Amino acid sequence: MGNSASIWLIIVLAVLAANLPFLNERCFAIIALHRFAFLKSMFSGSTGDVPTTDLPVADPRANGLVFSSSDGSLEKPIHIQSLKDTSAPVIKSLWLRLFELIILYFCVGAIAFGLESAAGNRFSQRWEFYTINACLFLVLAFPGFVFRYLKHHHG
Repeated sequence: MGNSASIWLIIVLAVLAANLPFLNERCFAIIALHRFAFLKSMFSGSTGDVPTTDLPVADPRANGLVFSSSDGSLEKPIHIQSLKDTSAPVIKSLWLRLFELIILYFCVGAIAFGLESAAGNRFSQRWEFYTINACLFLVLAFPGFVFRYLKHHHG
């Protein structure tokens, strides 16, 4: 691959990676977030949460039975998944989008590093180079940010 083609490849990858967190509700456009219960605290607008007051409380001495929250009697366990509203969409928070943006910045940087090393001489860079690249990556992410947070969606 020539130098010109590798430069254009990095620019296109940077534009796509910078806007990816803002254009979908999946983590890295692959992982559906509603499957991970431990990430619920990161969802600011999640409407599919399980109400904590209606969940039965398990007792290890009850041999598979659980205490009901309404009257305290023992009942058969209810499958937790049936209590969730799976039709409600899960919205990523801004913090999760920014974390994803940082990870994608380093992924694009690693690809650029690999292409530069494959082309021949690799130039050593100081902190100023990486700071300017991070700012450029944020500028490239601006259209996705505007689409997600500043544009009024009518409908």
